Amino acid sequence: MNRPRSRRALLASVVTTAAVATGGFEHVSNATNRPPLESGTVPADWYDCQSVTRPEPDTPTDDGALTPRPYPSLPWGSVSEEASDSSDRSPPLLVDGAAEYVTEFERAYRRNAFIAQFGNMTRTFDLRRSAHRTAAIGSSTNADAVMVALRYDLTLGTHLSAADPRDEWDIRVTYYIDQNIVLRARYDGVAENLSLEPDPRRQGELVACLN
Repeated sequence: MNRPRSRRALLASVVTTAAVATGGFEHVSNATNRPPLESGTVPADWYDCQSVTRPEPDTPTDDGALTPRPYPSLPWGSVSEEASDSSDRSPPLLVDGAAEYVTEFERAYRRNAFIAQFGNMTRTFDLRRSAHRTAAIGSSTNADAVMVALRYDLTLGTHLSAADPRDEWDIRVTYYIDQNIVLRARYDGVAENLSLEPDPRRQGELVACLN
């Protein structure tokens, strides 16, 4: 039996989620119930891990179809011997590895969403990162949390369009990563500069959880 969800988790779950044609998922938080962000990090009890939302498709049965991609592990740093003796200490989050982690996570997210939508029809998937921006919350080396903005181009094709797959350009997403959760938000507007908007802490969906 699943444990009851916390009051905050119930508030955070009042969202609007829609699937777009390419299999992506859009999310907008309830703006009246935003978490306190005085420290810049999201409170550990704000999200319930039962609320993780990300594509987890079954493997298609057609031999020619794409197979699901596993989600990457978080980019933890090494733990000192002293810190490893304490059950209350987690390894530091590496800022340098955050952009690569987000790229691989987004690659798995979009590929799996494509498979979830088209299954045996999937044939072509190619995600190409064109730019990224990273901001540490805490230390610039081992942060309490990291924000990442990602811009990429995407090529998708089914067996009906294998010879002429569809391209999408300048797709933008933002991520928030800390020791407990990963939040993702997608930007649908037009902007010349790559920014950390929308803020995934306020307008993102929970896509990974360690608790």
